[in-house]
Amino acid sequence: MARTQQQHRLGRLRKDALNVIGAVVLSMAFMGPATGVFFNTQPAAAGAGYALPFALLLALIVCVLVASAIGAFAKKIPTAGFAYTFNTHGFGKHGGFLSGWILAFAYAMVGPMLLAAIGELTSQFLQTQWNLTIPWWLFTIAFALILWGIGMLGISRSATTALVFLVLEVGVMLALFATIFAKGGAQGVTLAPFNPANSFGGFSGLGIGLLWGILYFVGFESAGTLGEETRNARSSIPVALFSAAIVIGIYYVLSGWAAAIGFGSSHVNAFVNDSSPWITLTQTYWGSGLVWLVSLTALNSIFANLISGINATVRVLFSMGREGIISRRLGQTTTHGNPSVALTVYMIFALAFALIGGALWTPLGAYGFFGTILGLGIVIIYILINLALIVFYRRDYPAVFSIVRHGILPVIASVIMLLPIYGLLWPVPAYPNNLVPYIMLVWIVLGGIYLYQIASRRPDLLEAMRRVMVEEQPPRGEQEPATDTA
Repeated sequence: MARTQQQHRLGRLRKDALNVIGAVVLSMAFMGPATGVFFNTQPAAAGAGYALPFALLLALIVCVLVASAIGAFAKKIPTAGFAYTFNTHGFGKHGGFLSGWILAFAYAMVGPMLLAAIGELTSQFLQTQWNLTIPWWLFTIAFALILWGIGMLGISRSATTALVFLVLEVGVMLALFATIFAKGGAQGVTLAPFNPANSFGGFSGLGIGLLWGILYFVGFESAGTLGEETRNARSSIPVALFSAAIVIGIYYVLSGWAAAIGFGSSHVNAFVNDSSPWITLTQTYWGSGLVWLVSLTALNSIFANLISGINATVRVLFSMGREGIISRRLGQTTTHGNPSVALTVYMIFALAFALIGGALWTPLGAYGFFGTILGLGIVIIYILINLALIVFYRRDYPAVFSIVRHGILPVIASVIMLLPIYGLLWPVPAYPNNLVPYIMLVWIVLGGIYLYQIASRRPDLLEAMRRVMVEEQPPRGEQEPATDTA
């Protein structure tokens, strides 16, 4: 018994804690369907304008291609390490480390951005509905404590909680979309929003729209972090990835289309400059009496998003701690297989940054700043995963290498994802988002310095990154079933 407890303490997640539905739910909830629509529509429209649904459709295509790459990796190496483990197998120890370094930084922004947003939105909701004035930061602290408690209960409880919230938020928003379409929008239902020529900011504007479009989707890839806790992970994880990306992706495209026609082509400036477009659309198509319902739905979505986002972030930190890449304390678990140390450390970090960012730039300003860092980091990770897949399958599984699925499609996805990077660099965004590329560059340089140090002094840590805590993989080049090819 003592030996079993010691194994748990050293870092084993609870095996078979999730079925495929649980993995799908956590991925979808991490995407935050109502959160993305409620908060990301305005910054995405600021670039893409009336062509917002086209940018979201492009983001859907990109993310389905990324899902294909992640799913192909997960068939061979289901793990909590996700991108850093995948890219270690593709690019080697150094490339894998830098991927994990970028991923950890990007995912770390999820907590601060959403904690700031949920505190502000809760404060606004109480002010609007009952004229109660309570500072946003009190709600941010309260939600952080509640989320820590849920996380300590384990991932299966998190999945159940997320499912309830997910059904509620998607149902309400789909009803609003349907109302806008049924009433013909402001100037009729048209396919004009799918014309890229209607981009508000031209080519660069589409890049910004795509950047925020990809940010809508952030979270579907979190299924890749659940490989050690999901039953039949080799088949379940790819199903979860594609289900989350396609189902919620279609919902996002519908949201952009509904928003564009809801304002109409003659009111693009009003659409682009409206800081709360969905409140305006609710008032227009449902009346002021139901604004509370959409606001409550957004709160519901942020909460579910936080549950799933925190789970994914903590598991990346846990995996890196378990391997000794960062403090091994983060790789410890309870006797029930919960990464409690990583969870506690991350919640303290997320709360501190949410409070500091909200004080410096307002809570929603902090949401935009941390979200832009998250979006840029995820775009870089998506590109690296696609390129690593080509190397991995061509080298290690040549018998099942598909020129389409493992070659052409990853290249197409990588090229498309250069567009949001361009949009973020030119024209130069307003402060503080103009700092994001430089912050990311500094972080990568710091990672390179740390990599050099451990490669010189502790090369065993780099070797540890290739360890995957699952059963042995098939021998190199072994023939796989036909279903694994494109």
